[in-house]
Amino acid sequence: MYSKISETPIFRGINAGEAAHILNLVHHQIKTYEPETVIAYSGDECKNLYILIEGSVRGEAVDVKGKVIKIEDINAPDTFAEAFLFADENNLLVNIVTNTKTKILIIYKNDLLQLFKSNKKILENYLSIISNRFVIVTKKLKFLSLKTIKGKLANYILSLERKNKGKQQFLIDKTQDQLAEYFGVTRPSLARTIGEMKDEGLIEIHRKEIKILDKNYLVKILYQE
Repeated sequence: MYSKISETPIFRGINAGEAAHILNLVHHQIKTYEPETVIAYSGDECKNLYILIEGSVRGEAVDVKGKVIKIEDINAPDTFAEAFLFADENNLLVNIVTNTKTKILIIYKNDLLQLFKSNKKILENYLSIISNRFVIVTKKLKFLSLKTIKGKLANYILSLERKNKGKQQFLIDKTQDQLAEYFGVTRPSLARTIGEMKDEGLIEIHRKEIKILDKNYLVKILYQE
C-alpha cells in the first residue's frame, strides 16, 4: 500500500517507508469505493486533500437542462480537489464520481498543514501540483478560445510536436472518437476537417502516426482564429 502512496504526486521523492512514517504522525483515512459512486457533490465544501491510490474518477457537471457533462478523468496515482482546499470560496464546482473500484487516501486540511510544517518535500510537491494545474487550466482556456475545428486541430498537432521535441513525425495520443469528444464536435465533422488538412498538404496521417508537412501554415491558422 505505502509503495503505491509513494508514487502519488504529493509523496513524489519520498520512499514507502518514509511515507508510512509521515502518515502515522497525522490523522488520515484510506477509503475504498465501488464503481459509479459519488465521492463528493458540486457545492460541497472542500475540507480534505484526496489522493487517488488505485482506480479512476471523473469530474461531472450538470447543465441547466439536466445533461451530464464529463469534465475530466483522473487516474491513479494522482490527487484531486487540491486547488479548492485553501481557496476563500472552497466549494467544489463538479461532482466527483468513480469510474472503477477506487482506493483513496484522505488527509484533512489541518493535518496537511502539519505535514507542510514538518516536511518541506511535501510542501514543495503540493505547490508543484497547484502550479501544474494552473498551467493546464490556462492551456484549456486558450484552447476554448479557438473557434474552428481546424484551429483546435492545428493547436493539438503543434502541442504534440512540442512534446516530441520538434519532431515533425510522431504518434497521435488519442483516437478520432476521443479527439472529437475533446474538441466538443462530432466525429464526422472532425474526420472532414482532417481530410481537408490532408488535401491542403498540411499533414499526412497513417493510422495513429502523423507527419507535419507545413508547420508555418498550422501556426498561421492559430493567428487567424
